[in-house]
Amino acid sequence: MMCKALISGCIAAVILMTTAYGGPLKTTLSLPQKEELLEALINDLKLLKDIDNNFLDFYTPNDKQECKQTTLACFLKELKVLEQDVEEKDKQTVINIEKNLEDFKDPDFSNPTCKKCESNEMKKFPEFHQEMTSFLESMRK
Repeated sequence: MMCKALISGCIAAVILMTTAYGGPLKTTLSLPQKEELLEALINDLKLLKDIDNNFLDFYTPNDKQECKQTTLACFLKELKVLEQDVEEKDKQTVINIEKNLEDFKDPDFSNPTCKKCESNEMKKFPEFHQEMTSFLESMRK
């Protein structure tokens, strides 16, 4: 019993030290994992296609090349807005999309030439949905 407690304590200490000193806890995805995750994202996004949300406007990026990370961050930010305004039955799908998109984020990315999310055009959900789908499909190539 004492041994289990000691081992658990050591594991917890390593995790805390890794986090405190900036060591990556997250591993990078392999190409097949990325492809599988993108497929899941696109399928989840299809489930949201018919959401009746014409009262909200979303900042909708359309840059798919140099500013992929900025575009990704903007979609994530807008999904958090959507999460607050969807019916309960769609909320988990939005949360799943957010979690899966997080796996593609690069926390060290910085490009001052990329425009801020709030600089993008505001669009209704169907256009936002289409742009996000197009963005995810471009990531598969």
